[in-house]
Amino acid sequence: MPRFWAKQSHTAKDMRGKTLTCSAWGWSFESLSEAQQTATERARRIFDRLNTGSRPEHYDYLESPLREEILEMLGSEQEPAAMITRNRYGAQVLNAARVCFADIDFPKTKPAGFLNSLKELFSRKHREERLRALEESALNAVDRWAQSMKASLRVYRTCAGLRLLFTDKLYDPTAGATDDMLQSLGSDPLYRKLTRKQECFRARLSPKPWRIGCFAPPIGYPWLDSQTERRYRDWLKGYEAKSSGRAVCRLLKEYGSVSDEPAIRLVIARHDRCVAENFAINLV
Repeated sequence: MPRFWAKQSHTAKDMRGKTLTCSAWGWSFESLSEAQQTATERARRIFDRLNTGSRPEHYDYLESPLREEILEMLGSEQEPAAMITRNRYGAQVLNAARVCFADIDFPKTKPAGFLNSLKELFSRKHREERLRALEESALNAVDRWAQSMKASLRVYRTCAGLRLLFTDKLYDPTAGATDDMLQSLGSDPLYRKLTRKQECFRARLSPKPWRIGCFAPPIGYPWLDSQTERRYRDWLKGYEAKSSGRAVCRLLKEYGSVSDEPAIRLVIARHDRCVAENFAINLV
């Protein structure tokens, strides 16, 4: 996660003689000036692609680091085990270097038949029963996998599915074997792709704003000036007030034993601050 960000523009005439301005973000782990240089070069490359007819939305897809504010480092600053960042819609995210997470969403299946559709729409009991059936099916699949692999992991219930935290060893997020394991568990393809590209495992720690009656942030990070940062901080106060005491997951089951690896224990301790102790609590 780069600490330095800058936005720069490149203006020139295209092949038709029309003046075109392209803007891009640049980043650096070392300095603001290096980030500015990178931004200028990227803006120029975008212009060149547009000038030759390339589609801009395909430019640098998933190649850029995530533009997220760094909130907290876990472990040594030189080689942290994980860091907490704030994502594009304001939620805190745990980014683990080698402690593996996997999110498994419940399938979005439609009710069978007109009568079941009506029950789904008007009967809370019916919706809850259907959700329990999906949860049981997903847990049984994880249970079979864990037993066959003799795996050590913690299973959490999230708002939309299950979260797995592996406690046996450290994993390489870029390795094919890791991706194969995530795929065998039914992990989301986009999450797997981001895991490889961003070289870390991510787990959300605070609610999505729309699930707690909060608007999305008015401006994204990094901020171009102090005024836009103040607007963001004002929004953040409201979001944090509404998200206080709200849990994003609850622990359901543990398999095997937890490794003595310090990074694993550190990540478990920090992650589990978001865990609901009350089983009936609404997850967000």
